[in-house]
Amino acid sequence: MQLYLIRHGQSANNARWEAQESYETYRSSDPTLTEKGVRQAELLADFLAVSKPGEDNFWRDPQNRLGFGLTHIYCSLMQRAIHTGSIIANRLNLPLMALPEAHEVGGIYLDSIVNDVIEISLEHGVSPEFLSTHYPDLILAKPIEEKGWWRGGKEESSLPLKRAQSVLNWIKERHLGSDDRVAIVTHGGFTNYLLRAMLQISPEEPDSRKLDYRLIYNNCALSRFDFVDNRIMMVYHNRADFLTDDLVS
Repeated sequence: MQLYLIRHGQSANNARWEAQESYETYRSSDPTLTEKGVRQAELLADFLAVSKPGEDNFWRDPQNRLGFGLTHIYCSLMQRAIHTGSIIANRLNLPLMALPEAHEVGGIYLDSIVNDVIEISLEHGVSPEFLSTHYPDLILAKPIEEKGWWRGGKEESSLPLKRAQSVLNWIKERHLGSDDRVAIVTHGGFTNYLLRAMLQISPEEPDSRKLDYRLIYNNCALSRFDFVDNRIMMVYHNRADFLTDDLVS
């Protein structure tokens, strides 16, 4: 199995942060892609669609010079990930399946300070009705609530590492030991937890913010991991050479 981790394209929140605008004031709980984010996803999709003739042993192509040959695409249920995944899946003519547990750290929420007390809004994310209208071809790994897939509130800091292990186990149960090439369109923060789950880094510390490292992940960048026998090989990380300079974010 080859596993490709893909960060979503630039979101409205990403653009505000990059422009050093008042991020906290205007932050969206579930932001959509910007025009730049859509273009990033389109270029990534074109890059993933490249296919060249070559030897059958694709394990000997560590830079994907012959192409990618993806067989499965998954995404989180946050709008920026669904949109990015849909652009890729449509270009590659592959089904797209949503994995709710692959969402960004914290979940869908907004926080504000009222009388010196932090208050968390009750948000629920996209609903089945929204998906049937905007993404009718999206496949759900499991049914979601009518009011939306997110339970509301902010995720506790002890949960992302457990979620990452759950997502990894789900993928391994379905693809480990095969020649499948699997992509997950997810989020920068959650990718840190997926890496930790794969490589068993500091499992005793559930909160990645307390560790002395962090992965940098550009919008629509790729990371590749090969699962061979009982080993996991990190082939490359944060690859974005398919983007023009003005589209790197």
